[in-house]
Amino acid sequence: MPSLLRPILLGLFAMLAILSPAALGQDRQPTNNELLDDFRHYVITRQDTLADASGAALIARSLTPEEFVGLVEDSRFGVEGFENAVRKGLFIDGVESVAAQLEQLYQQGRKDKARNPDEIARNINMLSGNQRGRILARQRLQFAGEYATPQLMQVLVAKSNPALEAEVERVFVSMGADGVAPLSAVLLSVDPVLQERLAAILGQIQHPSALAPLYELAYTTEASATRVAAERAIARISGSFNPNLQLSDLYLLLAEDYYDHSRSLTRFPNEQHQLDWTFDPALGLYATPIRTEVFHETRAMQLAETALELDPTNSRAVSLWIAANFSREIDTPDGYENPVYSSDRRDALYFAVAAGPRVTQDVLAMALEDRDTPLARRAIQALRRSAGGAGLWEGLGASKPLIDALSYPDRRVQYEAALALGAANPVEPFPGADRVTPLLASAIRDASTQYAVVIASNVERQQAIATLLQGEGYEVLPPAASLAGVASAIAEAPGVDLVVVDGLTTLVDSTITESRSHPKLRATPVLGVLPASGWSELHFRFENEPLTEVRREGISDDQLVEATMQLVLEGSGPLISEDQARQYALDSLAVLRDLAISGSSSLSVSDAALPLIGALESTDGDVQLEVADVLARIGQRRAQIALMDAALAADGETEVLLLEKVTRSAKAFGNLLERRHIQRLVELTTSDDTQVATAAAALMGALNLQGGEILDLILVTR
Repeated sequence: MPSLLRPILLGLFAMLAILSPAALGQDRQPTNNELLDDFRHYVITRQDTLADASGAALIARSLTPEEFVGLVEDSRFGVEGFENAVRKGLFIDGVESVAAQLEQLYQQGRKDKARNPDEIARNINMLSGNQRGRILARQRLQFAGEYATPQLMQVLVAKSNPALEAEVERVFVSMGADGVAPLSAVLLSVDPVLQERLAAILGQIQHPSALAPLYELAYTTEASATRVAAERAIARISGSFNPNLQLSDLYLLLAEDYYDHSRSLTRFPNEQHQLDWTFDPALGLYATPIRTEVFHETRAMQLAETALELDPTNSRAVSLWIAANFSREIDTPDGYENPVYSSDRRDALYFAVAAGPRVTQDVLAMALEDRDTPLARRAIQALRRSAGGAGLWEGLGASKPLIDALSYPDRRVQYEAALALGAANPVEPFPGADRVTPLLASAIRDASTQYAVVIASNVERQQAIATLLQGEGYEVLPPAASLAGVASAIAEAPGVDLVVVDGLTTLVDSTITESRSHPKLRATPVLGVLPASGWSELHFRFENEPLTEVRREGISDDQLVEATMQLVLEGSGPLISEDQARQYALDSLAVLRDLAISGSSSLSVSDAALPLIGALESTDGDVQLEVADVLARIGQRRAQIALMDAALAADGETEVLLLEKVTRSAKAFGNLLERRHIQRLVELTTSDDTQVATAAAALMGALNLQGGEILDLILVTR
């Protein structure tokens, strides 16, 4: 057999053996071990099709994660051989997907095995064995992390085996941050001797999240040795013990760290649940799993409650609790029942309204600073329900959150802040008042339009992405190679709802950075598409940034669209629907009409004349008539002219109703129309439609025409 033909035939036979053994007359299927060995071999030898087939066949066996770990550990090449093959496979086109699935299955199996209570118990027993066994047990328990802590704590609480207790203490220290929350949950509820030991462990771990419970132990214990241990642990963590710190403030600082989603407080960042720890002397240490989406908010609320119990006057704790409660409600997955915040409790708005406008303004200030659009909208909703008068625009001294919200990049926040201020009908001028009525008028016309910016160095990519976004309903500003190239269009647009940037890592990085400092883009979701070489760096930087996401180049059109939809949903909330846009329009018109009737001295409806005229031309039906009603109360020539133009362009009942609006304007402000309007009006007075003719005649009378102007009417009806 020729030497070149032999490997080809062998490869073909191997493929057939994997994919269709029956075709070769074989009864025996390859074993799991054989498939795993084949996957490794074909990856190493770059037989990519066979590697993919072997891996897919192994996945199809539906092994549990723990079974798969056992298979890897018992395989001929062991864990190291498997990990080496997977690392190579992840960078091979055609093998990447199956390699990732095998890696995920293996890692899940490691976690499941390590967290199995029976496995944890076996490893704790191994801590009493020989040195090699103790080292192996410590490594496994450390990998199990928080899940191992209840059984480890049982050893310390039992106090029956000093040697094993010493090993358990070493395990806790080796766990580092994983051990802090469980140990802190136990610290204040056990006897002084055990408190002393736990304080020493926390001091060795040196994680700042232990400071609040350690200070509470130092302040409240009656045992001098325990107090000394707590103070010593605090000094190891923070450098010194400060007896002047307030416990309430310490717990509030920890609550704020949770609220900010501090990475150091997230034990399982890529998992569905986090653990909330409780210690009961009768039940021991136990965990309540909380969905990751709401875990940090839940813990922030719990710690803020502790801060308030220690100091009921801590207003910052109230504000943080309200903000965290709103965020918990916003982020709760559909159908999820939070075990520590049951569905029969009052909703977050109830507590925000009850807390009063000062607290809610503080929450709004937090939302604006964090660029948290959904929270800002909830805070404004609460302010509209609970606040009125000068409290709305006076704000919190130097800070005026509701006024600042008028300039926030998201238009929904702008509209809702303007509605809150307009509905309050302020009697005294205030900074920013000139923006309120134009924003309300803008909401009538522009609320449902979504604007997008596309940045790409390649013109073809500019057009391709723009076309995709237009298909999703966006109005795309002229695509450009940089933000500077689209600066004028951004300035003229009412707002920008999405930025997509595609190109080299430097372009994506600089565009994201510039967006976050741009007045109109700092709260706009930004999606970056860049080469794999730069993806890891930027992904790590922005993985906890809800307004930013980066994807590797090569994603499909469907994946890009899905990524934009998810990013906008998580960063800003759902897009404004037609029904919501209509509601914005009706609410804005109601406020503008009330302001016009009241003749507000601080919020001038006249400032909204131009956008209202634009809305009159672009709307119809009831909304158009409501716009006309407001324009009829504005004493400007352009307003009356726009009303008459709209009436002349209409027919039927709408024409009659619009003529009546012009009549109202003429009665209030006199004749501001042009000669052409009078000529057409004369014609309308002879209309066969009695209603139109009567409305035209009424307008003629309201205009109080002079001799020369009335002559046309006399002559035409002679």
